[in-house]
Amino acid sequence: MKRKHIRRWVAVGTVLGLLAGCTPAANDGGGQASTSGAGSQPSSGSTSAASEFPDLQPLNVSDFKTNPQVSDFIPDDCNVSSTKADGTKWKIAWLCPDESDESMKYMSDVHRELEQKYGVEMIYFDAQSDPQKQSDHINNAITQGCDAVIINPIDASALSIPMKKARDAGLVVINSQNHVNDAESYDCYVGPDDVISGQLTASMVMEAFPNGAKIVIIDGMMGSTAQINRTKGFRGVLQSHPEYEILEEQTANWSTNEAMNVMESYLSKYPKIDVVFSQFDLATLAAIQSAQAFNRDGEIKFFSVDGAQGALDAIASGGCFVGTAMQNINFFSETQLLAALAFLNGDGDKLKKDTVPPYIAIQSDNAGNFEAGWG
Repeated sequence: MKRKHIRRWVAVGTVLGLLAGCTPAANDGGGQASTSGAGSQPSSGSTSAASEFPDLQPLNVSDFKTNPQVSDFIPDDCNVSSTKADGTKWKIAWLCPDESDESMKYMSDVHRELEQKYGVEMIYFDAQSDPQKQSDHINNAITQGCDAVIINPIDASALSIPMKKARDAGLVVINSQNHVNDAESYDCYVGPDDVISGQLTASMVMEAFPNGAKIVIIDGMMGSTAQINRTKGFRGVLQSHPEYEILEEQTANWSTNEAMNVMESYLSKYPKIDVVFSQFDLATLAAIQSAQAFNRDGEIKFFSVDGAQGALDAIASGGCFVGTAMQNINFFSETQLLAALAFLNGDGDKLKKDTVPPYIAIQSDNAGNFEAGWG
C-alpha cells in the first residue's frame, strides 16, 4: 500500500467514530481511558476475559457482501406521503450530534438531498457534541411545530427524557444510530447493531487466518456505546477459540494521532502481530502508517469498522488493509426519513420497533462496488 495514500486519510486528524460510533462517544456516559496500560483489556485466552462477553458464533461473511434494500425494512405498501391530509408538508427535524465530525456532516447533507427528493420540510440542528444543546433542540422542534424528529442522541441515557417529552407532545420520534435504553422514548429505532459489527470483523479475521492469529485491538473511547458493543462482538466470537490470542487492547479515543501512538507501542512490544482490529477506519489507516515506519506493514493484516472512503479505496487496492464492516450512510438516512413518514401517515405498525439494517462486509472483491461519500 502506498504511503502517500495512507497519509492522505490520516491527515483528517480526529474522528468521532461512525454512526453509532460516529456520535461523539465521550458523551455516552463512559469514562475516558488513557492510551497506556489503563486502557488495556486482558488476553482473550484468560478466564477473566472469557467471562466478560457473551459466547457469539462467527457469521457467514458471504451473507454480508451486498447493500441492503430500503424495501427490506420499509414495506412497499407503507404510506410515505410527504404531505398531510390538508396538503401541507410534514415538518421533520434532523438533530445531528456534531457536524464537525465528517461522517455526521455528510449525513446532514444526505438529509438535505432527501428533503428535496421526497418533498418534505426539514429543519436542521447541530448540537456540537453538547447533550444540553441537543435537549434544547428537541424542545425547539416541539415549539416550532415539527411533526417528527430524527435524532442521533449524543448521550444515550440523558436524551431519553427529552425524547419521551417530544413523543408525549405528539411528535414521531425516530431514534437514529445510537440506541437509547428507554423504548418509550422513541417510536422506532433505525440504526446499526455494533455487536454485529464486531462479530462480522472477527469472522473476517477467522476467514483470513483459519489456523489462528496473534491480535491487538485499538479501541474507540472506552465506555462509549460503540466501543463496548464492538468489543463485545469481536471478543465474543473469538473467546471460544484459543488459537486467536488477543495480546492487548488499548483506547485511541476516536483519535488518529492516538491510534498511531498505540500502534507504535504494540510494534515496540510485540515481535509478532498477525492482526490489528481497530474500531474505526481512520485508526486503521493511521496504524498502517505506523507499521510502515517500522517496516512491518507487510507482515500484518488490518481490519476495522466504519466504511470511510479511504478504507474502501485501500481495501480495493489490495495489501495489508483486508476488511471493514461498513455502514452505508445514504441507506440509513433514507430509511430513517421513510420510517418517520410511515409513522406520520399511520403505517408505523408495519415497521419493527427496532429496525437494524446489516453491516456490509467490505473486502477486496467488493470494495470497488461502494462509495462512502465521506472520509
